[in-house]
Amino acid sequence: MPNLSIITEFLKQSDLIAVLLMPFTYGFIGWFTNWVALKMTFYPIRFYGIPPYLGWQGIIPRKAHKMASKSVDIITGRLLKIEEVFDKVEPSGIERELRPLVEGMIEETTRDVVEQINPTLWVMMPEPMKQDIYKKARAQIPGTFNTIVTELRTNILQVFDLKGMVLKKLSGDNVKLVVDMFQSIGKPEFKFIEISGLYFGLLLGSIQMVIWFFFPIWWTLPIQGVLVGYLTNFLALEMIFRPYYPKKYFGFYTYQGLFLKRQDEVARQYSKFVAENVLNARNILEEILYGKAADAVYNIIRNSAIRAIEETSSMAQPLVSLAVGQEKYKLVRSEIVAKMMALAPQSIDRIEDYVGKAMDLEETMYDRMRKLSPEEFESVLRSAFQEDELLLILVGAALGALVGLFQAIYLVGGF
Repeated sequence: MPNLSIITEFLKQSDLIAVLLMPFTYGFIGWFTNWVALKMTFYPIRFYGIPPYLGWQGIIPRKAHKMASKSVDIITGRLLKIEEVFDKVEPSGIERELRPLVEGMIEETTRDVVEQINPTLWVMMPEPMKQDIYKKARAQIPGTFNTIVTELRTNILQVFDLKGMVLKKLSGDNVKLVVDMFQSIGKPEFKFIEISGLYFGLLLGSIQMVIWFFFPIWWTLPIQGVLVGYLTNFLALEMIFRPYYPKKYFGFYTYQGLFLKRQDEVARQYSKFVAENVLNARNILEEILYGKAADAVYNIIRNSAIRAIEETSSMAQPLVSLAVGQEKYKLVRSEIVAKMMALAPQSIDRIEDYVGKAMDLEETMYDRMRKLSPEEFESVLRSAFQEDELLLILVGAALGALVGLFQAIYLVGGF
């Protein structure tokens, strides 16, 4: 039985309502410190304050480049081989989508170029000869596409910079996409971190209320605030990622880290997000056409186009040569090549759907991701804040200490 004199002294020195509210106060501390820690993980997107040290930028935005690098390691090391992806793109599929465009371009380009050389030449040319030129040009289309796609497959590692593309899409001006990605795939876990602070705080606050009942010493409150701020963050992170495998507790309760338990669901969300926002067909095609690989790919297209034009123009060349000479003919041929190359960027819209379906990136990544071991799978989300976990926990402890100190001032009215 507690000593009645102690209880009397306790009631004299303390605000009874404030003491009874201790569990709720520490529940608030737990929730608030976890909430702040999460906000500090993601926001602000841009540095806020006086750079370089007086201010704050969200941990993930600040380390977006490193996060993107880790995402590349996950994607290329465990989920995708870019050679396998491009092996699914068939030349016949590209030809089927682009043939109408190419055929129309060949007829228009041939007529325009001949008329540019000599406005009367095309008119004077017999119709059977014109049709024969068109026929030979159309016959070259399958071979040209086959050559382009085959050479792309063979040289894909040289002409397509997967890591560079992912880094570009997930860093710099696109840093918000990294934040969106982690918030999307980790939404239940981040909600758990926030709400678990309330529950752990209520529990620890109840313990503190009992301690204060017997030992109403002011400095125990800031210490308890530190413990609540520290433990609520620490325990929440542990419960998300540990244990790796289902483990039985107390002989009947089975538990597995919350994030690891959702592996199949997260694999679907992550694969869908990456396939739609990062490694979609349009981004890949644009990277090939405009990015680091542009020169190499354009050379492939140029060589294929030149071969096709040289064979296609075998009947027209004598007429053109007689009219303008060999040098002029070479210039005309270059113009034809340029027009054919100009078709490539315009073709993205037409072939995007086919390429996306053929590569089937989402399903490929999902199938492999859901089969990762828990140890490998953990890094998908934990990489977002692993290096700064201690910082977040210490921030929670510091905030808890401040709240505990204010509570002590209120209860005791001075030291």
